[in-house]
Amino acid sequence: MTIPWHAFGASLEGLIREQPGVLEDAVAINPLASSRSCRAAFRLQFSDGRVLKGRCLETMRQAETVWRLANAYLSAAPVARVVAWRSEALLEEWLPGLAVAVDWDGHEHAREAGVLLGGLHRVGAPRADCRRALPPRWLDESLDVGALVAAGCDAASAQEAVALARRSAPVTADWGLCHGDFCAENLLVVPVLGLHVVDNETICELWQDYDLARTWYRWPMETLAFAAFLDGYREHRQTDTFLAHFQFWAICALLRSAAFRLREGVSAEVPIRRLQALLKSPTPSPSWRPQ
Repeated sequence: MTIPWHAFGASLEGLIREQPGVLEDAVAINPLASSRSCRAAFRLQFSDGRVLKGRCLETMRQAETVWRLANAYLSAAPVARVVAWRSEALLEEWLPGLAVAVDWDGHEHAREAGVLLGGLHRVGAPRADCRRALPPRWLDESLDVGALVAAGCDAASAQEAVALARRSAPVTADWGLCHGDFCAENLLVVPVLGLHVVDNETICELWQDYDLARTWYRWPMETLAFAAFLDGYREHRQTDTFLAHFQFWAICALLRSAAFRLREGVSAEVPIRRLQALLKSPTPSPSWRPQ
């Protein structure tokens, strides 16, 4: 094994040593490289033949949230299982399968992906209190002109984006289980089992139309493909509120991504470029892909 034990951190090392098989090999996998983040992920091969994914998240609270929600709601869902938790560390099953390409627009699988996300949003019994008001603090954090300019956006575009978002903001929105990063690169076509979602470290409870906007941002699709995605999604939950307030949710997703990348010390070029294209579009809608 080429990775030293100390690279895992104490919590993940403890989880690994508790497994029935001996760790034989470990490979580091971390798509968002940042010197400011303690996040890490590893492919772990054990002597008993099992392969798991080991994760270190930013905080114990984040890891506990993923563990709690996964156990409460996702035992029968098509997602990678979370099998162990300690402090900021998690172990997940490693699913074999064919990755869905980021630029792939197969309409049938797009519809299947929409069904999957809609099912995650509607998992468990419906709750009477699923609609919540958007608190001013969340709005202010999401629509921060200064952070947007610091991330590389020009001041005029930043002010225009924030003003547009505030004009199109809903008063209340559906709150519930969200994936947080539902996109092509986190989807696998698993033999026999079909489409599954992996990399579930961002599972949380939040506004579900925001989760849809995150998918719009993270997985740009052609018009017909995204229409198929939304059609599948509507098997579980309607999209009326998302479409009616699309500009708000899309701008929030882009601004929060730019601010996150700024904090992590990585380029915010992609969300800034998407934002500028959105502002230039005469009729911004989710059934649209920037060039």
